[in-house]
Amino acid sequence: MNAEGDTTRPVTSRDVWRTWLPLALSWLMMGIELPLLSAVVARLANPEINLGAYGGVVFPLSLLIEAPIIMLLTASTKLSRDLTSYRRLWKFMMLSGGSLSALHLLIAVTPMFDFLAGNLLGVEGEILEASRLGMIIMTPWTWAIAHRRFNQGVLIRFGQSKAVGWGTLVRLIVDVTVLFTCYTLAQSFDSPNIGIIAATAAVSAGVVAEA
Repeated sequence: MNAEGDTTRPVTSRDVWRTWLPLALSWLMMGIELPLLSAVVARLANPEINLGAYGGVVFPLSLLIEAPIIMLLTASTKLSRDLTSYRRLWKFMMLSGGSLSALHLLIAVTPMFDFLAGNLLGVEGEILEASRLGMIIMTPWTWAIAHRRFNQGVLIRFGQSKAVGWGTLVRLIVDVTVLFTCYTLAQSFDSPNIGIIAATAAVSAGVVAEA
């Protein structure tokens, strides 16, 4: 299947299944990620603090910052018709992903974080400081998501949705590897923040590997 073929012949049931099934499996594997993180962090030091920091602050704020580039998948699926359009979309992806990553880091290391997490969300004490550390570790997330969504759209456009599923499998393997490493290291030294470190390092490394 190619980009031109999408509009010159009827879509068959086989086309639908061949495109949809790998994408459905990809989302299923991504759905495993959060329960997996929670299961590991719950078995590390200060689980209430670290689970609260990740699920209540770090992940929601990171998701909010990266929200403008989520739809790059749709845009690249629609607009990646040839090399020229690919290059233009790639430049847009780099600019938007880089800008939002810079914003993410700016929020994480400046008083903006205290305003957002402390004043607006009402987070205090240990959870606030654990969340700050998690936000810093999550800095690569936004650019990696932009790159990932952009390339996934291109793959879908040109009938290679199976590659999307393989990419997500790589992400899950990296998640497990980082979580296992952090869990093993936690047996050797005592750190109250090992849970948030494990969660955010796993997610960041997994998405970068997938991208």
